[in-house]
Amino acid sequence: MKSIALVLLIASAYAGAAIPNVAVESAQGQLGPSKFQLHLESSVAEYEGLAGQLFDVENKASNRILEDLIINILEVFRDIVINGNDYIPPLDPLEIEHIGPFQFSVTGLRVTANIRDLRSEGLRWYVIDTVSFNPIRLTVGVHVTLPWFSVACRYDVETRILLVRHRAAGNFRLFIHRIEVGVDLRMGTNLVGGYLTLRELEIKIDVHDTLVHIDGMTGSKLINRFISNLVQSISQDIVQKHIDSLGDFLSVVLFDVINDILQDYTINDILP
Repeated sequence: MKSIALVLLIASAYAGAAIPNVAVESAQGQLGPSKFQLHLESSVAEYEGLAGQLFDVENKASNRILEDLIINILEVFRDIVINGNDYIPPLDPLEIEHIGPFQFSVTGLRVTANIRDLRSEGLRWYVIDTVSFNPIRLTVGVHVTLPWFSVACRYDVETRILLVRHRAAGNFRLFIHRIEVGVDLRMGTNLVGGYLTLRELEIKIDVHDTLVHIDGMTGSKLINRFISNLVQSISQDIVQKHIDSLGDFLSVVLFDVINDILQDYTINDILP
């Protein structure tokens, strides 16, 4: 940094050489050695400050290039969510005709269930809140908010308790208000070739509110409403209890995926 300031100072000295000798001589009586040293130090400090500002601007510009690249990747993913590609079907809306059968059994109890005509919506509306990059620590932070998300389907269930059978079929709907996803990752470089590798990955998910509606469990509307209200009352607690586990699961699953992507890039590729 001082070398840059010195170059600028020398350039200004050459510019000052064009001042007539008369002006220089008239100033000699007013500018002694101590004052000249003070003037020189203040000039160096001034040019160092200017060079530092230029360096900060260039550094911020480089960071912004990578941050814009991440934002562009997320926007490309939005197009995949809507239209799909050769490997991923459209995800919003996502429609699946049949899932199942699911079976659950304990002593004296056996349950078989099927999900039909499942439809989920809302994934395309995610908002990219913040994207940050620290070139010194090689960390990237991304925060995304999904304003709403809904899942609706039909179901049929057959329950057998000892010799008693019960069959039920109806509709199920889950509406989630505001899902926030935070992703923090730290990269490093390997010793061979300086290629990037993922050191840490942490995904945090927060669900603000849920609304559950279910019908058809019994032939009584009153009992159905009671069951639906009961499921609604415990849904938020269940979600909050298991949402951290979902974030940890995604962190483990995506760790190797991101590492496979990074292995073809060096630090020079992300520091323009």
